[in-house]
Amino acid sequence: MARVGKLLNYDELLAQYPDWTLWNTDAYYRESTPEATEAARLRCWREMGVVIKFIQDNGLTRRMLCETAPDIPENFCVYLRDITPEGLEFYRTGYMKWLKRFERNMHADPSNVSVMEKALAAMRKN
Repeated sequence: MARVGKLLNYDELLAQYPDWTLWNTDAYYRESTPEATEAARLRCWREMGVVIKFIQDNGLTRRMLCETAPDIPENFCVYLRDITPEGLEFYRTGYMKWLKRFERNMHADPSNVSVMEKALAAMRKN
């Protein structure tokens, strides 16, 4: 999402993009070999399962998305309409901070959600 001026609030985004996908198990890197591509798919799937569990446990969703999280099914996706306005704010801040860990170290443990916990606590404090 390109930043042009002021960010849209939750209601404006939902009105303009009702089927906007925030998280999707099909969104993984296609690597040069099938083995590397499969590893990337599994890593993405594992990371997404941790995020889904975190947002559900912290009340950032409108409904239960997956009862078995972090073990999520294939072809699983989370739409904008599935999260709360606070969930969107978390997506823009805490989740993005958590993702930056993997830019520095692609082997970082996805189950370590301390970055997301700190970001959520700071967000709720403000």
